[in-house]
Amino acid sequence: MQDETRRKIISWYMRFDLFACMMSGGQPDLDREWFTAAYDHYTRQARDRPDDVGAKFEQYFSTTRLLAMDVTLLFAAKKKQEISDEDFAAKTVELLDEGARFGHELDNAFTDPSCFVKTFPKAPEPSADDITDYRDPHHLLDDELFTMNFVKLDWWATELMFKYQLSMAQRQQPSIELTEIAMKKCKMIDAIQYHVDSTGGTVLGCQASLGIATLFLPREPKYTTWSRRKYALMEQKG
Repeated sequence: MQDETRRKIISWYMRFDLFACMMSGGQPDLDREWFTAAYDHYTRQARDRPDDVGAKFEQYFSTTRLLAMDVTLLFAAKKKQEISDEDFAAKTVELLDEGARFGHELDNAFTDPSCFVKTFPKAPEPSADDITDYRDPHHLLDDELFTMNFVKLDWWATELMFKYQLSMAQRQQPSIELTEIAMKKCKMIDAIQYHVDSTGGTVLGCQASLGIATLFLPREPKYTTWSRRKYALMEQKG
């Protein structure tokens, strides 16, 4: 955490490590202390600079990654039979509660209607092939709050994989809630793509979220076509 360059580098490694683990069910290479150090640093920054939205975003990202790390460690311990069923159940409830509180905080962080994108002039005409109502005027945050859209994407990815892994551990069929979370992610990806100021780099920031969301979309031609087009767009943008 000594300087901005090192913080950016370690943040990239954290994100990559967690993404690989969530997709594979493996254990992270990085120890939890890295995530704790980042969380502590950005929490102090947000406390000391309460009017700096950038500091708040970093705190949100670090909170998401720490929660994702705890989820990953929990299921890795379960897989290796290093935790009792009772302790696993108790820790699961604890993490679900933490996640619910954090999700509620994100949903209510910026709610002023003037903060949202109202029109999408770059978007094609509405079509029967659309799978989301991304033109929703209360969905995509704009201007200095634009990064918050990626905060939400990261959190929804963590929430999605947590609840999916939990259903597998409990030998239950994945609930409809997983599809609903995936659809929120797709709606955000569409909105970011068609935002008037969107660039190739902006869309590429959605790549990991796209990979996780498409796993939980309905197995219907319209959704398959949407996914293929989005993957092609990511490839085209580099």
